[in-house]
Amino acid sequence: MAFAQYLLPALALASTAFAQCSNSGTLTIASAADASQLASCTTYSGSVAIETGLAYPKDNNGRQQVQVTTVRTITGNLTVTDAISLSSLSFGSLRSIGGFELGGLTVLSELSMPELTEVSQLNFTALPALQTLDFGGRGLTKAESVLITNTGLSSLTGINNLQQVDTFNINNNQALQNISLQVTSITNALRIEANDGYQSGLTTSFPLLETATNMTFRNCSSISLPALKNVTENLGLYGNTFETFFAPNLTSAGGLIFVDNTELTNISLPQLTAINATYQIANNTQLKEVDGFTKLSVVKGALDFSGNFSDVQLPALTQVQGAFNLQTSAKFDCSAFDKLSSSKVIRGKYTCLGMRTRPGGQGTGSGSDGGGDEKSSADHMFVNLPAIVGGTLVLAGLLQTIL
Repeated sequence: MAFAQYLLPALALASTAFAQCSNSGTLTIASAADASQLASCTTYSGSVAIETGLAYPKDNNGRQQVQVTTVRTITGNLTVTDAISLSSLSFGSLRSIGGFELGGLTVLSELSMPELTEVSQLNFTALPALQTLDFGGRGLTKAESVLITNTGLSSLTGINNLQQVDTFNINNNQALQNISLQVTSITNALRIEANDGYQSGLTTSFPLLETATNMTFRNCSSISLPALKNVTENLGLYGNTFETFFAPNLTSAGGLIFVDNTELTNISLPQLTAINATYQIANNTQLKEVDGFTKLSVVKGALDFSGNFSDVQLPALTQVQGAFNLQTSAKFDCSAFDKLSSSKVIRGKYTCLGMRTRPGGQGTGSGSDGGGDEKSSADHMFVNLPAIVGGTLVLAGLLQTIL
């Protein structure tokens, strides 16, 4: 009986603690009292949301601070959106979260989670006052997806030690000037776009990245991919300002696209052998020679080049399954590609044109574009000389009869 006397209160206390540390719905924190519900939990099974209209006291500047200690794991999501007076958010012991969403926090300038190493989804949007991330010395090492857009971040210190990520999307962060990530693979998509105030000063480095599914780079001043071997879908580079693109170990890509890279003078992919979709080079105004694809053998989609280049070298090409379109404003010798077309190495519609006033992409016609074109085999007029001679003799006979 004495044992039961102590056991029953202990069980009741444990049951209360379990109830406080578990919620099939979402625990909403609107005040310090609400936050205290997490004080007894090392693991909270459920989701946590911080209320838009916080009842926390404000400092002299009308700002609010939320600090939560003890809890190490939140199995569900941590969501903080539109709390417009929140300037500081701290979870001092938190190591793992299901999903982590911050959005519309216009004065949030301090984010402290020094123990955090793992999230499922990280989604940061509209955080203009947030300049740094305090995720401790190690920082995040694992995430399924990362989206950071429209923040004041000047660096990604705190997430640059990621070793695993499926989707990584960094866009429209006006102060961001450098991205360096240690991942070895990206299984879904990598998108780096419109950072650094559209000044194209952003430098990017992925020194260990070997495989990726889909990669898009815009407005970057440098891109370093020294270990990249394979991109299963598209590798697209648009509107960047680097002069050279060099991927020394890339052997295959789904699609390969270079468009509007105004300073680009050299592309070097010395190990590339296969492109499994579209191969496009367009409107790279400083690119005069395309000669860095010495092992490229197979293009399974269309090959579509337009610009002002005067030389294109594809010495190992054995197969283009789709259309072949090459148009340039420079004087260009199409004879090498004429031979590839006639020998059926190029299997789709074939167009090769030099001296174009407005060189166009695939689907633009081979007729005059208003300038003086130098016609290639796509424009050659094949003449049936015997038919002409025979027609002339018939016509002469008719005239003789009439006369």
